[in-house]
Amino acid sequence: MSAPPHVVIERRQIGVGNPAFIIAEIGINHNGDPELAHKMIDAIADCGCDCVKFQTFSAEEFCNNPDDVYEYVSQGKVVRESMLGMFKRLELKREEFAKLFAHARQRGLLAMSTPTDQAAVDLLTEIGVEAFKVGSDDLVYSPFLKYIAAKGKPIIISTGMAALEDVERAVSALEAAGNRELVILHCVSLYPTPEDEVNLRRIGTLQRKFSSAVIGFSDHSWGIRAALGAVALGAAVIEKHFTLDNEMPGPDHRFSANPQQLGDLVREVRLLEKQLGSTQFALSPAEKEMADLCHRSIYASRALSKGDVLSDRDFVYRRPGTGLMPYHADALVGRRLKTALDEGAALSFDLLEPK
Repeated sequence: MSAPPHVVIERRQIGVGNPAFIIAEIGINHNGDPELAHKMIDAIADCGCDCVKFQTFSAEEFCNNPDDVYEYVSQGKVVRESMLGMFKRLELKREEFAKLFAHARQRGLLAMSTPTDQAAVDLLTEIGVEAFKVGSDDLVYSPFLKYIAAKGKPIIISTGMAALEDVERAVSALEAAGNRELVILHCVSLYPTPEDEVNLRRIGTLQRKFSSAVIGFSDHSWGIRAALGAVALGAAVIEKHFTLDNEMPGPDHRFSANPQQLGDLVREVRLLEKQLGSTQFALSPAEKEMADLCHRSIYASRALSKGDVLSDRDFVYRRPGTGLMPYHADALVGRRLKTALDEGAALSFDLLEPK
């Protein structure tokens, strides 16, 4: 049997059999303020996450019409504003990313970003990024996928807004460019994702369809329940949006995990992983000790003499289970004792004459 798929990013092995790789997605929740981004890195590290992720973009590169409107809920109100204006406001200057990545690594975090254009890919390459994330919006952007794949680094893709054939096409484009170090995240691009649209069972579909890729979950739902369910279903990577305060102004804060929730997520995932345990049916030393105490063994129902031929009337079945198991009884019937036994003595095969 072949080993389960895995990728290695900055010497961290990610995949089945390893602890779930937990990514805190800052995205645009820094509100364009690098100082706020640095504070978020510290909070993410304090929560025990594995990775912090940003977005590296130029609003003018991907917004075609300045009159296009983006609608979202912030601070309890519906906000409608220019998409270009909003993303322009939420850009980080590109010289800030090297400082942010250095800070993250100082705090023991792997740092990565989602680039949206070739210049962003080149910038991240120059500052030493060891993996790329492709957002759901660019899953169908095949020329861009090929450009990223040519960098020869592991790639994480999200599958929001995608039919299965879209995912197949993206994977084919990456592999055709020579890159097979791939993580695929089940994702639903609704913010927040309603409970009945999370569709965690798609994780299994991706596992079966893309057996050579690592499969995970990018979570846009309320709370941490969906992420825990994803880990239970075998997701090797969890990505969750993060904010310092759900009441901050901006499009993504209200559905993002706050510091309390993110800390709870990490802690509960680690506990869940302990509970998931192994697929092997083998008793632990503690369970073996309990089995010895609670199982029944075969004991003499009365005093027996040397030479007696055993019948099932000679047996009682009592704790502890440190001797012959009840399922051995048939093998004892008709055998002759080579020594006398007191009532309540444990039966064993070495007390019997040879057949």
